[in-house]
Amino acid sequence: MYLHRPLLSRCFALFAACFLLLNAVDALVPGRESGIFDGVIRLHVIADGDGKEEQRVKLLVRDRILAEFSGALSAAGDIRAAADTASKLIPRICETANRVLAENGAPYKARAYLVRERYPTRDYGGISLPSGEYCSLKIVLGEGNGKNWWCVMFPPLCFGASAKALADTAVGERSARVFTKKKYVFRFKLLELFG
Repeated sequence: MYLHRPLLSRCFALFAACFLLLNAVDALVPGRESGIFDGVIRLHVIADGDGKEEQRVKLLVRDRILAEFSGALSAAGDIRAAADTASKLIPRICETANRVLAENGAPYKARAYLVRERYPTRDYGGISLPSGEYCSLKIVLGEGNGKNWWCVMFPPLCFGASAKALADTAVGERSARVFTKKKYVFRFKLLELFG
């Protein structure tokens, strides 16, 4: 089958345009963005259900977990040590969550895991974290059929976001700037579009 010269030229032009577009997108998306996925531990608490009491208890569990364990993760210094600390604390985290449930008359138990989970793009008071898979301290209350709550437990961004907290960890100062300057929000949208 013979292609006409104008059709062949159009196909080549389309291919060249796609190639240039993909290279432009690659140049716009900061290479260090992917490093953020391995530089933080998210806290993810899932309520038993969506009832008012179940949601209230979820927040009480969240508050107690943050009060009792965020200091230990912060003291770890880097992401590997923080993940190791979180992993070792899982039995105590479960025990603490179950104590809060019992204190509030909840007829169900809590389970905790250190897992990788996919999160959407999220803003924490001026710091935007792109969508992607993150290490997550996941606490499931009862059936886990309710609305969830999450924040960044390491570096500690659950109590008011701080670019300095990101810069002081393994994420590094340059990467922290990538996630805190407004001009980079567009880049996160491109990252989401191209997965």
